[in-house]
Amino acid sequence: MRDHLRRTRLTAVAVALGTALLAGCASEAAEAPSESLPSTSSPAPTTEALPAVGPADFPVPPEARTKDAAGAEAFLRYWIDLLNRQRAIPAGQPLRDLGPDCQECLRIATNYDDAAAVGSRYIGGEVSLVDVPSPIIEGDTAKFSFSARREPVSLVDSAGTEIEGRAEVAPRLFSGLYLIWSTSTQSWLVTAFQLG
Repeated sequence: MRDHLRRTRLTAVAVALGTALLAGCASEAAEAPSESLPSTSSPAPTTEALPAVGPADFPVPPEARTKDAAGAEAFLRYWIDLLNRQRAIPAGQPLRDLGPDCQECLRIATNYDDAAAVGSRYIGGEVSLVDVPSPIIEGDTAKFSFSARREPVSLVDSAGTEIEGRAEVAPRLFSGLYLIWSTSTQSWLVTAFQLG
């Protein structure tokens, strides 16, 4: 009887000890993850913003600001959209900003500014891309040969009288765009452009 009582006590002590140990392990395990996880109050790492390029209300998008074929193509698409946008205003400065060494860009920018100075405006003339093969990338340059469509366009004076125009659609203008990567702006710039 005494052995039985002794075994019962030992079993009770062992169970109590085991329970205490398991409870302690569970408590430590419950605390461990919270100690190893970062605090939710710590700030997340931030990336430095790209410098602003292009008009404030129509900036060069981030996807067009990578130094690779995809970024160059995104810039080409942005450039065509910018030409359409600036013609409709008309205002040439954004074309000068993104193509400071591009003679055709400067000519188009001057035409837009001259029209605005006398109260003239362009009607139509939207350009859309038809075929865009991959560019040739060589170091800091990207070269495109592409085709584009130009809709009929008219330049009208402040009274709405046509000064000059092209009534026909140009369905497939074989065109080119040369770009150079600018490390200071982290963007492409136009060095040469030809539409048709």
